Amino acid sequence: MKVTVAAVTLAFAWAAPTDAQQAWTGTLSDSMCGSSHQAAHGGKTDRQCLFECINNLAKYVLVDKSGQVIPIFNQDVAGFPLYAGRPVHITGELRDHAILVSRIEAIAAHLHLGHVMTNWRDTPRNTGLLFAAMADATVAAEHAKLAQSAGTDLDAVKLHAGHVLNALDPTIQPKGAGSGYGVKKAASGALQHIGFAVQAEGATDNIRTYATRVTASLANVTGWTDQAISVAQEIQTAASGDAVASLVARLIALTTNITDGTDANGDGQIGSQGGEGGLRQAQAQMELLMQGEGLQNASR
Repeated sequence: MKVTVAAVTLAFAWAAPTDAQQAWTGTLSDSMCGSSHQAAHGGKTDRQCLFECINNLAKYVLVDKSGQVIPIFNQDVAGFPLYAGRPVHITGELRDHAILVSRIEAIAAHLHLGHVMTNWRDTPRNTGLLFAAMADATVAAEHAKLAQSAGTDLDAVKLHAGHVLNALDPTIQPKGAGSGYGVKKAASGALQHIGFAVQAEGATDNIRTYATRVTASLANVTGWTDQAISVAQEIQTAASGDAVASLVARLIALTTNITDGTDANGDGQIGSQGGEGGLRQAQAQMELLMQGEGLQNASR
């Protein structure tokens, strides 16, 4: 069974909250291994070891920040398999020195990573903000090239420039081939949530390291997006087809930068630093970040 970060923002309820509700933060583990799987798993991941222990009649437990192993009273909470071996925030009450769980959810830092990579409340099909940005950026790049293919047909060039504008920022051009969300809004949202993750409960050195690289790439994207919007608007007010040729070439360069980044320092590769990384580089660094947090492609 594979569990992906697609569900990282879900929370699971078991019992109705009561006045005795408390909150705990820690890692969901098992009663055989407790705070460490190192002696038992023999090359397995912590999650694989945990599931093996559960299959051998171990019980889910919470290991808190101090390393204390706290028994869990109700073992049938729907979210346990999803969050096994991962940092969690649990709400519940103590019953006979064990937690009666009413709610389990990802820690705050992981929730924000999920918003960047997996799902956000108002994106098309509730995809992650970074993927919403890439979807519209791809549309913008395609129509920038179509504008060039239109040659001196000024009406066609302007039509495709309008589609680029719509994909970049539909508040400026409401109609077009984009999703209606826009690269500007999606990239800005992703940039905001990666910043939230760094500041949130449970932020690790892994998050802080990769967030720096993702932030640099997303800052590039937002800058290039603003420039591309300005160029597309210039194209829409141009008086002749010959006059827009250089503008269209610039629009192609900018929209390509947004999706693929650019080798700004001429060293033969595109990094994640300021001035180079685009959405692909941001996605690659986010995937490494998620893997480091155990949030992606974790196999049972």
